[in-house]
Amino acid sequence: MPRGNHAKGGLRSHRRRIGKHLVIAPWIIITAICVLVLAGLTTTWVVLVTRGCGGSAVTATVYADPAVSSIIDKQAQTWMQGSPAVDGHCAKISVVPRDSASVAAALAPSWDPRTDGTRPDAWVPESSLWMQLAASRPDAARMLPERRPSLARSPAVIAMPKPMAAVMKKVAPKLTWNQLATEYAGKVWAKYGHASWGGIRVDMTDATTSTAGLHAVTAMADANDDGDISTAERLSLNQIWQVGAAHPTDTQQVIQKLESADSTSTTAVLKTVSAFPALEQDVISYNQDGPKVPLTAVYPSDGSADADFPYLTLSWSQQTTPGINDDAQRVRTDIAQKFLTDLRSGTAKKAFRDAGYRDASRRPGPLMTAANGVERKVPTLPRKVMSPDSVSQTVSMWTSISRDSNVLLIMDVSAGMGEKVPGTDKTKLQLASDAVAEAITLFGPGARLGLWDYASHVKGDSADYEEIVPVDKLNGTYHGATRRVAINDALDALQPVGEPTLYDTVAAAYQMMRKHYQNDASNRIVVVTGSGNDSASKTGLGELTSTLNAGADKNHPLPVVTVGYGSGVDLSSLQTISQASGGRTYAASSPTEVSKVLLTALFSGAPPTSD
Repeated sequence: MPRGNHAKGGLRSHRRRIGKHLVIAPWIIITAICVLVLAGLTTTWVVLVTRGCGGSAVTATVYADPAVSSIIDKQAQTWMQGSPAVDGHCAKISVVPRDSASVAAALAPSWDPRTDGTRPDAWVPESSLWMQLAASRPDAARMLPERRPSLARSPAVIAMPKPMAAVMKKVAPKLTWNQLATEYAGKVWAKYGHASWGGIRVDMTDATTSTAGLHAVTAMADANDDGDISTAERLSLNQIWQVGAAHPTDTQQVIQKLESADSTSTTAVLKTVSAFPALEQDVISYNQDGPKVPLTAVYPSDGSADADFPYLTLSWSQQTTPGINDDAQRVRTDIAQKFLTDLRSGTAKKAFRDAGYRDASRRPGPLMTAANGVERKVPTLPRKVMSPDSVSQTVSMWTSISRDSNVLLIMDVSAGMGEKVPGTDKTKLQLASDAVAEAITLFGPGARLGLWDYASHVKGDSADYEEIVPVDKLNGTYHGATRRVAINDALDALQPVGEPTLYDTVAAAYQMMRKHYQNDASNRIVVVTGSGNDSASKTGLGELTSTLNAGADKNHPLPVVTVGYGSGVDLSSLQTISQASGGRTYAASSPTEVSKVLLTALFSGAPPTSD
């Protein structure tokens, strides 16, 4: 029932009627019209400001691991529909799917847009371990932020076919990765009453490209879970590798094998693989397709390391990367940082949980069920955060023992390398040689290595490069000693002489390594130079790049990886050479940095990619 003044018979209105003879002054009418017009314009302006943005559009590029790139891209599309404004510009986000290993290998001030694609303003790797791997190189470490918020989490687990997981939980209720590799891999299921399953086959995915594989290998090596991996712990990987485990590139390859076997029979699945590294989300995704034999996630009892998808806003500047416009970069950085706020919203968190991920605090989503092969609550604590050097050295060790290598090392011995390094009693050449000698200790005896040096008159009046130790197996003999000893002795004996002859040397080395290419091995040429330029070669840079381009073969890659040492290095020429061959260029400003950069140059398993 109506009440108050709106009730029937309520108070009479106090408004007066305006009679037809009432005259209104013209100035009153004009004033009223102006007020109405201005009010309308003001309202329109407010609507435009709240609904849109002013200024030119600026796009920030976010590189995201393909595992979550579609989720992030969908959030970006929704965010841009609101026409966000940042620093007076219309803010845009471009999400580029890129595997974490490739970005970790390429991230540096020397990032080459021609080879590596648009410079990312933010990076979302699948795991912080990839960030730590990049941070092992000081030039990359300086680009990474202190604030590294996690967008989602997926623990690394031991994935096993459900019947096998049930047996293993009884046999080893507190199973660890190290136990699996050293005590069970390579044995037979007959010992546990299941002879029809055959051997206990463990597929160890490649730690240089697979996030789950990287987590498994570092967990194996860091047995005491203190975040640092000692030399003794790294050497234990040799014992682990002796189990003869297969090493497919990534988890998806293992899953494809299982899917193929599952389409045949249950027996086929149980004879395909017994255990492999996977993320919890991989197990959920596989089981949702309703396989005959589902997978079960076994959580290592000594702690699960998580794929934590950190959002990293990167630092680029004119000081470190020529060609960068600092003002324009600041706007892109601000946009990337503003977008992070949206990625941490409730809507974004729900999107990650709905896709089979946990939130940043490990809280489960709707797919974390026993039916999907996982536990609602992670039964183990997170492992310690790994130090960058530990991650880098472990990956290098793993690469050397799991993959054949065919590498030619080339040292710049031109006169400039004879300069004394401030704060030391050694020359640039001596310190570079020490770093190379240290790095090659990580190669296994079956690796193939050789050593050249270059400078004008390095070996007589006409020679501008010299083959000191031919490429062959390190455990082979050369001049009465092992090749490893011969290379170390030669490094100690290097003397600076003449002018740089980089182009002639790389051209000759490339032709030689093409003739001695080893299938199923990591073939590469690694050049360590203190100048990076060339003043005495007969070959020009254009001619060299033509030679490298003509010899490029995606099926048989032979990258020339260049390491520029010192502040006066011509990185532009080095990048041109590396780019033409499919390699990368790394910069090191100190002796310590040379050692760290060399590990990436020698052992990186991620080739460059382009958009």
